[in-house]
Amino acid sequence: MRHLEKADLMPWFARALSSAPRYSLQAAIQGARARIRGDLGLARVFINPRDPFGLPLLQALVQLEERYRVRFQLHTVWRLDDDMFPEPALWQAWAQQDATRLSSLYGFTPPDRPDPPAQAELETATSRLLAAEADPRALSEALEVFRELWAFKTSGSTNGSSEAARLAENEAMLRRLGHYQGSMVWYLGQWFWGMDRLDHLEQCLIRQRRNHDAADQILFNRTWAELGREAHPVAADHPAAQVPLEVFFSIRSPYSYLGLERAVQLASAWRIPLRLRPVLPMLMRGQSVPDAKKWYIFHDTKREANKLGIPYGFVADPLGPGVERCYALFDYARLQGREIDYMRSYARAVNAEGIRSETDAGLRQIVERAGLDWQKARKHLNDESWRDWAEDNRLAMYECGLWGVPSFRYGAVSCWGQDRLWIIDGAIKKRVKTGSTQGVSDPTVNAEVTQSQRSN
Repeated sequence: MRHLEKADLMPWFARALSSAPRYSLQAAIQGARARIRGDLGLARVFINPRDPFGLPLLQALVQLEERYRVRFQLHTVWRLDDDMFPEPALWQAWAQQDATRLSSLYGFTPPDRPDPPAQAELETATSRLLAAEADPRALSEALEVFRELWAFKTSGSTNGSSEAARLAENEAMLRRLGHYQGSMVWYLGQWFWGMDRLDHLEQCLIRQRRNHDAADQILFNRTWAELGREAHPVAADHPAAQVPLEVFFSIRSPYSYLGLERAVQLASAWRIPLRLRPVLPMLMRGQSVPDAKKWYIFHDTKREANKLGIPYGFVADPLGPGVERCYALFDYARLQGREIDYMRSYARAVNAEGIRSETDAGLRQIVERAGLDWQKARKHLNDESWRDWAEDNRLAMYECGLWGVPSFRYGAVSCWGQDRLWIIDGAIKKRVKTGSTQGVSDPTVNAEVTQSQRSN
């Protein structure tokens, strides 16, 4: 009789950690602690002047402060840990572009200055943010600082030792509470990143009846709630159907699992081709994923999956042999015209069904339910040619200025994250309307659209 191994137990451990009773218990404990401290209704906001996402976040929080009985306490941080940001130069360029897109979506002032803030400007902004923390109007003061920093040039000054000590205290609190970056809101034990997770915060506040009026409308859900709503099948000979939606993803990435499911829905709604471009997971590319980042992603994926109606949490990590076996059979599945079914089956198995893909029994189940022949498929398990195309896919992703998964590309438009498929949706919509065979420019940073949204 085979003895149980750690790999046998881990899916059940993940399932327990992501169960509804566990989250309910955590919420009850955090609520009780807040009552004891007298902190009910207190949300902590961690902002970093080097992070352009702080500008749209602060604009959104000012609106929430007016709408809900919630008190936002400001904490300024500075560090950007290298192991949390493996490609800092690419991250900085992407972050400003992405924050600008997000700002345009909501009609906010974007961080669209032509060059990043200089060190002196950042130091001045940091000093002003630290001074604003004790102000009753901290959010408004911080917003003014961010507007000046990311839209205009300011004079510089050097941080003093007292300011350095306060930054260290704020950063220690950030890590003690379980996170590692700015543009984060902490409320009753939950983390909410930037504007993308404010819909979850709004849901929490509504459940607690903290809204000032009876309206339960969620303000910040435009990145996902209307995805594909205006989609309609296009003719096979239409220029829009000649361009595939490319999906750069890792079979180990839980966000890739959500992104793949959503991309399939979007491509099906428009009836355009979908091209899967697998890459190796970060850990198998020599990049690190620290524990704080790993656990945040796990719990955040569960929250997002629940929202989108996608099962998640019974996780059997395919790192190593599971990934290699998955990719080894990809070409076989593609030649049968079933690569999408195969990858969806695999992703669902390792993210939501606890199936051990590194075993023959588990892999056979994945393969056969994708409509493939296991006896034929298994002959390809020793094929190493996938390593070449996986590297080609990684390089193609980097050519888009992106390094993480899931990433998406449609024509000349690319974006990172399952939260950004609305950008692809907009690019498809524009190509359908114009009937153009040329590359589509990014519709979310189009100057005319941006100006129109700001005036609304």
